[in-house]
Amino acid sequence: MRLPAPPVALREWARVTAPGGTLLLFHPSGRAARHGRPLSPDDPLGEPNLRPMLDGNGWQLVCYEDKSEYFLARAVRVADEARN
Repeated sequence: MRLPAPPVALREWARVTAPGGTLLLFHPSGRAARHGRPLSPDDPLGEPNLRPMLDGNGWQLVCYEDKSEYFLARAVRVADEARN
């Protein structure tokens, strides 16, 4: 993510999105193809890192695709009650 503080951005997007709303993170090439280097285990867009970051900030990851042709993550805004 090209954000200085991804959790802060995710929290703000959740704040302005109604429960059930959708967040799409997309790039027309996969992470590996885009950077041309081996993926780091601490890459924020790696599923093991992205899923808990979304979960902790009002989102539920429902689709994750990291193909050479594209990267797509789709998350749904959860109700605040579901987070407690």
